[in-house]
Amino acid sequence: MKAALYTIFRCTNYGAVLQAYALARTLREMLGEDAVDVINHRMDPRDTHLLGKITNPNTPWFQRWRNRRKFAARYFRADLFEVRRQKTIGLIGTQIRPTERIYMRPQEFRSLPPYGTVVVGSDQVWNPALNHDFGFNQYLADELPDGQDRVAYAASFGVAELPEPCREGYRKALSRFRKITMREESGAEICSTLLGTRPEVVLDPTLLLSADAWLSAVGGSRSGSGPIVAYWVRRVTQRDVDALAQVARREGSSVSLMSAGPMPKLALPPGIEPHVDADPFDFVRAIAASSAVVTDSFHGLQFATLFRRPFMALGELFDRRSNASRLVDFCARYGLSGGVHDIEQFRSGVPFSFVSFSSFNALALDSDRDRSIKTLGGLLP
Repeated sequence: MKAALYTIFRCTNYGAVLQAYALARTLREMLGEDAVDVINHRMDPRDTHLLGKITNPNTPWFQRWRNRRKFAARYFRADLFEVRRQKTIGLIGTQIRPTERIYMRPQEFRSLPPYGTVVVGSDQVWNPALNHDFGFNQYLADELPDGQDRVAYAASFGVAELPEPCREGYRKALSRFRKITMREESGAEICSTLLGTRPEVVLDPTLLLSADAWLSAVGGSRSGSGPIVAYWVRRVTQRDVDALAQVARREGSSVSLMSAGPMPKLALPPGIEPHVDADPFDFVRAIAASSAVVTDSFHGLQFATLFRRPFMALGELFDRRSNASRLVDFCARYGLSGGVHDIEQFRSGVPFSFVSFSSFNALALDSDRDRSIKTLGGLLP
């Protein structure tokens, strides 16, 4: 029987699309090109900018016209973001190849065809602050048919602690999974508390592919002569671009600014060059060729590591509800301690340095890749 992958991918967030591509590609290499279905669904709030009200044919034409005007008034170069949107839709269709059927509500999964197993993950599928458009987290897979085998690969809660009100619901849902693997140590701790067993921590799918494999897929080179790449998952603010301009002056380099969603209209200082029309593969090429990376994104950190680019990773270090724990966990594991800084201090002009790879534990990453691929194979029917 086929396997199915249920994950986040219908969005403009580069990391989400790339992790889905990498996991689907790895599963298909294991089982065969036609043996893995990527479940096509429109149940994630991050879908808004990819196929939202602006282009949805079910939205009346005058509302779409009005929404386009509002979008253009609010965001920088809406025309270039439209180029990115179309390129991303095309890439999803050709590289991830989701099912023809689109599932609009979790209850529709009750008619899901039988699969040998359904793989849930990776990315922040179990983040309690996200994915609640239906009153619960749809990636907990409660609506799958009774008896459907389900496993999780490199799932993430995105936080260091689950809020008390949702813990019992999560415990019941997760107890139905045959096996769970997590992306972060903090997530494994949460599962240990909820379920009484500690799951294995495995690599994010983007790291299942080597740097050479990524370059073979997307083209480009590891020249290191390109501009500094800044990638923001959070909404980019004026304080962010002003701090990046200071980095550009210190380093004597321009900064190519990229964001997970559309970029707000801001006063861009000299040295900041927005890259609005980049699709996910453009993002990989940009980091591979960059001289350094500044990012508040977990996947920005992953690709900086893959291509050995000096980096600054930014997070809310003093808030346990933030995503900073996954950045810290990753850097500590691979000898990159000191690579994560507090984003508020960065915005205030603290001159943080880029972390080099002089102490990087490449053998540990290679070992984790081999182990993670073996673990993924063991999840399959």
